[in-house]
Amino acid sequence: TTPQAKRRSWCRSSLKGTKRRKSLPPVHQDVTELSKSISLDLPEVDRLSMLLLSSFQFSAQKLKHALKQTDSFSPEAFKANVHSVSEDLKRYIQKLKQDGTLQSCVEDPKGILLDPALDESVAQVKEYIARFAAECQSWDELLLHHQESAEEISRQLEECKRSQGQAEPCSYLQTSQAQVLATKPNYQKILDEQGEVLSCMELVLDELQQAVKLLQAFTEDSRQYLRHLSEQLASRTFQQLVNSPVRKLIAAPPLRKMPP
Repeated sequence: TTPQAKRRSWCRSSLKGTKRRKSLPPVHQDVTELSKSISLDLPEVDRLSMLLLSSFQFSAQKLKHALKQTDSFSPEAFKANVHSVSEDLKRYIQKLKQDGTLQSCVEDPKGILLDPALDESVAQVKEYIARFAAECQSWDELLLHHQESAEEISRQLEECKRSQGQAEPCSYLQTSQAQVLATKPNYQKILDEQGEVLSCMELVLDELQQAVKLLQAFTEDSRQYLRHLSEQLASRTFQQLVNSPVRKLIAAPPLRKMPP
């Protein structure tokens, strides 16, 4: 089978709405009925026009269902607005039919050379769609498996309650995950027993943090004091050397003016 046929079969299997999808119903389950309700004997342009109108009516019904939850919803005003927009849409679709826009959407573009890069991109997108559809089916199967397991566990728990805890251990406790969990210590019990120790450690850490902050502040103050002291010593030392003979000796002699 081709990837397209596989996608159709996957879509049909995920849109049946049977018991296998109790908590997560298929997205837009009734959308598929829009195209099925249109006769195949009609021309493609007419079928496309009817599909556009049906899609608008479907969207309006969905919007009406959502707006019913609001207090300011008026069914009469909503119905009038839908009728007005529907008439405008009919006129616009008729205009698209007359200027050939809808015909260009359904006709086969024969004689048109497609870009090879575009063909490659389309093929890649189709491949991604097929992979996503397969992954979606796998997730559906996994969800169904967990739903069945949850229902079985709920049933066993109810039986255990009715028998006042005398029932046999549930089968799910014999799984490999349960065996691994059974080998692990009770971490909650350990935390409860070491609560006082952890509280003392928290206090010690808080005191250490305060001590570190004080030490950092002392270090910064010491650095500022040493910098200020160095500047004072430097200014005093060089001030005494202003009139030093050595300083005068190494100083450059004054420039003599040239006689005119």
